[in-house]
Amino acid sequence: MPTAPTLELRRHSRLQKLRERAERQGAGLQFWARTSSLAVISCFFSLISRWDAALLFVLAGLVLFQLVGLIQFLFARRPTAPWWIGYLVGTLDIVLLTVLLVMPNPFSPEVTPAAMQLREGSFKFLLIFVCLGALTLSPRLALYLGALAALIWAIGVGWVVFHPGTVIPATNLYSLPMAERLNLYLNPNFVDTFAQATNVLVVLIIGAIMALVVSRSRRLSEDYVKAERARANLARHFSPNVVDQLAADDEPFGPVRRQDIAVLFADIVGFTNYSENNPAEAVFELLRQFHRRMEQVVFDHNGTVDNYIGDCIMATFGVPQTSHDDATRAIKCAEAMVTAVEAWNVQRVSRGYPSLDIRIGAQYGAVVIGAVGSERNLSFAVVGDTVNVASRLQSLCRELRASICFGSRLIEAAKVESLTIQLNASDHGPVSVRGRDEPVHVWVEHRAEDQGAVPVSA
Repeated sequence: MPTAPTLELRRHSRLQKLRERAERQGAGLQFWARTSSLAVISCFFSLISRWDAALLFVLAGLVLFQLVGLIQFLFARRPTAPWWIGYLVGTLDIVLLTVLLVMPNPFSPEVTPAAMQLREGSFKFLLIFVCLGALTLSPRLALYLGALAALIWAIGVGWVVFHPGTVIPATNLYSLPMAERLNLYLNPNFVDTFAQATNVLVVLIIGAIMALVVSRSRRLSEDYVKAERARANLARHFSPNVVDQLAADDEPFGPVRRQDIAVLFADIVGFTNYSENNPAEAVFELLRQFHRRMEQVVFDHNGTVDNYIGDCIMATFGVPQTSHDDATRAIKCAEAMVTAVEAWNVQRVSRGYPSLDIRIGAQYGAVVIGAVGSERNLSFAVVGDTVNVASRLQSLCRELRASICFGSRLIEAAKVESLTIQLNASDHGPVSVRGRDEPVHVWVEHRAEDQGAVPVSA
């Protein structure tokens, strides 16, 4: 049997594969976001700029960015895409964009100083590519792009600062008189180093925020998957309203305790013979359909499916919390099960399949409720004499030729719950059951003769 560390490694491996798939899908989303952004930028410059060689150079640069993104998209679609492709493309994006923003346009009819390039406000376009990295759902990539953008922009600013003719303040710019500051701003070779340092700081902060957002999104998605998996597991045993209650509580079952509940057992008569004389596929299909129908009936009466034992289904009423009508709902559920099988038999016979006959036993009384097993395989258990009696009553149905056998304690509890309850069962009196010294007072309910079904056969 796998050890706990091995199971943990398997869970980690599955989670890692899900993350990698999410990152590949995020790369596709990044491509379409890039395409939309570049299309909007292209339209914007086409509308506000003069159509000349300089504009065509800018548009050609945007097309180049789109081609780089297309290459990444084609790689990302492959299941075996290298992990470094996002880093490579992100590096190319930021380096190329910084060069285009810092270097003068070679086709521009006006020759402007290099310092003027930093004062055009084009730095903001660099933030778009930093944000695009977050769409891959990789916090490391988002952090990397933020740090890289800050570094490359700082290098670009340094290149301009050391460019011949560039003017930078010899002291703190904001300590100078307003007149001197204005003279510096009006100088086309002036570089506001404080503003550029602020740009570097801003891109670092934005990159870190993007990484935090992606990391938080991944944790939330993992928590959501865990919660939905837990809810799905609960939904196999509990009705939807109980699932909501259990999912909301940290310890829904609480400590081991004793409480009064109703217990019901139902199975198919002649199922052993049927399973021996029919293909395994037909046997399992019959079980699936039977369990699905009986489970729905249990849930319709706010019961809990405690266990499946072959063709037998065990249900409880009053778990995890007792209610004012647990016994009444158990009785109505048993009768509804019979009705559901009768309706199912009509369909089966019309399709050439044999009809089914089920037997049901139910009792009310004290049981012990609690979680059993280990930390790696924890399950909820209901044990006690009430459970044993309900199981024996289900077996007793064949001997008494009854569809349902109720223990008298269940009938008495139902009468206390509702003085006007209508009972279809009749008092059969005490009956000896296997495994008990004292007899059990039994009430029986027979199916109407004109709706009777025969035991399932080959």
